[in-house]
Amino acid sequence: MRAESNLSFLVSHSIKDIPEADWNRLFGENIIEGFGYHKTLEDSNLKEFSLRYLLARNNGTLVAIIPFFISDFSFTTLIQGKLQKLIFAIQKVFPRFLRFKLLFAGSPTGEELYVGIDKNENLENILNGATHILKLIGKKEKTAATLFFNLSEKHKDITRYLNKQSFTGMKSFPNTVLEISAASLDDYINQLGKSTRKSLRKKLRDTQNSTQLRTQVTEDISAVKDRIYELYLNNLTDSEVSFEILTPEFFTNVAKYMPGIAKYFLTWDNGNIIAFNLLFIKGDTAIDKFIGFDKELSHKYNLYYATFSHNLDYCIKNKIKFYQLGVTDYEPKTRLGAQIIPLYVYTKFMNPLLNFVAKPIISLIQPANFDPVLKALKY
Repeated sequence: MRAESNLSFLVSHSIKDIPEADWNRLFGENIIEGFGYHKTLEDSNLKEFSLRYLLARNNGTLVAIIPFFISDFSFTTLIQGKLQKLIFAIQKVFPRFLRFKLLFAGSPTGEELYVGIDKNENLENILNGATHILKLIGKKEKTAATLFFNLSEKHKDITRYLNKQSFTGMKSFPNTVLEISAASLDDYINQLGKSTRKSLRKKLRDTQNSTQLRTQVTEDISAVKDRIYELYLNNLTDSEVSFEILTPEFFTNVAKYMPGIAKYFLTWDNGNIIAFNLLFIKGDTAIDKFIGFDKELSHKYNLYYATFSHNLDYCIKNKIKFYQLGVTDYEPKTRLGAQIIPLYVYTKFMNPLLNFVAKPIISLIQPANFDPVLKALKY
């Protein structure tokens, strides 16, 4: 740890202001959603988010990078079922009902919180300065609260700090990860529980009897980008939980800025693309980032299970150990062997009165209260 500290903070509105070498030095080169991913977000015209970076320097040397963004947030993102539909109806009349302008520390589509802090720096000093600057920005932008979101178990030091600073914590939508130990797809299926094994084999057999699907792995979607975006929107409109709406530019930029990492798994039925998965693959980890299915054929061809099996087969053959399946839709993922990975959100409102009542309110809107699988798992 450095004996002397002369910290100064600056807010950048563009990742282009940050040398990629400094980014890799502070975040580590093994991060999957790294410099190229943030460049993708910035260049993809995402109107829902105002992306920024809080930079800390010590005697002129860049020692911390904290991505953050400002966005409107509706509590319908956390709430599901009949109550969600009721809130949607109220918002048609009163658009700002349970909708707030918030400042989020993190990245809008990140799998977890990523902050780059020099290991030689005093973490508390960095966070003292960062939370102070973020509060000032929040006041200027008239945000309702500051949130550090998608913290995992690896962020215990940051969690302890936020608790000391009277941030209120809650469990967010957990991630799901399948640890692969099977030597083949058939070996994996044999490891499943009896009912799941039987059901999966039947679904794959029914699909094979209906059509001969072909899977293509590519980084170039220039000829099919419109179809990819159409399938993405299909999945978006069917989902009860949606935090962002990506643009067509995102899907072309991501492969350009993340070469060798961002790969499209395209499922063809004769001459038509009927499903896609965008996977980020690096080292021993694959992240199933975004998906899309043909609405008319999704159930007929069991596309969720067919594409999952194709992707898992690819992971096994390429020695990938961890297949990350993302948040929501926990019932099929857990039955297929994925483990729940807890994620947390820490919130501090600008209004001190709201902080006083934050705990009981937040305890009521935790995702586990509305998801039967998470309830059963006592998440």
